[in-house]
Amino acid sequence: MYNVKNIEQLIGRPVLSLATANRMGHIADLLTDPLSGELAGFSVRRLDESYALTSMMDVHDIGPDAIIVERDQSLAPVDDSSLKTLPKAKENLIGVKVITEHGQLLGNISNLYLCVSKKRVFIHEVRSSLFDKLLGHAFYFGASLGCAFSDDGTALVVTGGPENMYHRLEAAAERLLAPYNSNFKQTSGIHIEVRSHTD
Repeated sequence: MYNVKNIEQLIGRPVLSLATANRMGHIADLLTDPLSGELAGFSVRRLDESYALTSMMDVHDIGPDAIIVERDQSLAPVDDSSLKTLPKAKENLIGVKVITEHGQLLGNISNLYLCVSKKRVFIHEVRSSLFDKLLGHAFYFGASLGCAFSDDGTALVVTGGPENMYHRLEAAAERLLAPYNSNFKQTSGIHIEVRSHTD
């Protein structure tokens, strides 16, 4: 779970330039691709209180104490950035309804977590009621299950159903991170048999 962070742990983290060591501001929110489930970049509140966006292509590293961008110019004004149409994790995704492709309402996104190693993907926490929150009941699933995001940003349709989700964050993280685990062995269904002409 060291590689899985609540988005609140990243919001507020300082942003520094690798090229100049200048402090550029701090993380205001995380930009998400709602269908791939990947981190697309960051919304940054600059030192002058204006906002800028930076793409993951311009992020050198996500460290425990700071986000390092390649250069001062890695931050683009919001209106000039191609990322401006992407939803922000905290501002736009929390509260969104989650519905399966078969029409079952699972609940609303109540929190997001980010896997910060290798492929940076989100895990959604979904609760169906206030009672779920009080009782500690929730579904956790990789955001890559998303297959459609409404134009008004109020609904996310996901593939599968409750059987593709987990009741523990650790289980969802383990599933997402398994392909990057060094102990993971991929098996193939193909069997090759070599015979000589004398067989």
